[in-house]
Amino acid sequence: MRDTFYKYMPAASGVLLGWFLFNPPAWMQSLGPLAYVVNIVLCALLLLGIVALIVVGNLPARLQVKPIGENEVHGELRAIGIKLEALGFRSAGPPLRVEIAPAATLLGYVHEKEPVYATVFRTGTSPAKTSHDFVSILHGEKGGLTTNAEPAGAVLPAGAGGMRQVFPDATIETLYERHLKGMAYLRERGVHCRNVSADTFRKDFETAISRQRETFLASPLVNTFVTLWRAGTKQVPFIGALREQKIAERQIAKLLAG
Repeated sequence: MRDTFYKYMPAASGVLLGWFLFNPPAWMQSLGPLAYVVNIVLCALLLLGIVALIVVGNLPARLQVKPIGENEVHGELRAIGIKLEALGFRSAGPPLRVEIAPAATLLGYVHEKEPVYATVFRTGTSPAKTSHDFVSILHGEKGGLTTNAEPAGAVLPAGAGGMRQVFPDATIETLYERHLKGMAYLRERGVHCRNVSADTFRKDFETAISRQRETFLASPLVNTFVTLWRAGTKQVPFIGALREQKIAERQIAKLLAG
């Protein structure tokens, strides 16, 4: 029931908001032309509330992750897994069901030589979306580097050490190459990534969700607006390599200073 609610809630909310936007409630008629202004403000606040609900639903306080059978894994995820294995990645454990809103399927991989995780993720939304990224964890648990091909995967505000690289529509092979170059740039600046393994994957994933939740709830109104703006405009400050990003320069400076 919970999954069904979150699966169709965004679309249903959009329809209702659109209807209310052009059909102000009867009690507003006494306001005259001002009714439309008030109605727009109320609809905007409702939209922010809906977005915040969706974000928090995907960043639960206690993340539940359960192993599932191979027969429950969509073929699209398996195909990406094969490409990752060709790059030197190996499975970090069984497929997982991640209890977010709605529940999603997660495959985790770890590289044989480099301190890099790879994740393949398929949402339970309607329609379902499949994505993948490469992740490295900074020494001292001060943050990490994530490289992916979807701007939509980088709309949430990042913490001081939450560095990202987005290369729209890049192939898996290109993304991995760019991720390694991002790590090399961090080393040049004196920021290093720690070792990772199949044994640490699940804990590191759960910790990442927890930290993202803390970052979002530190300023929920502002962060909801930022998330909505980035999602609507498809403009995120993480496009391209770290060395080309102004935001990455600020993040690295804070890490080195602190």
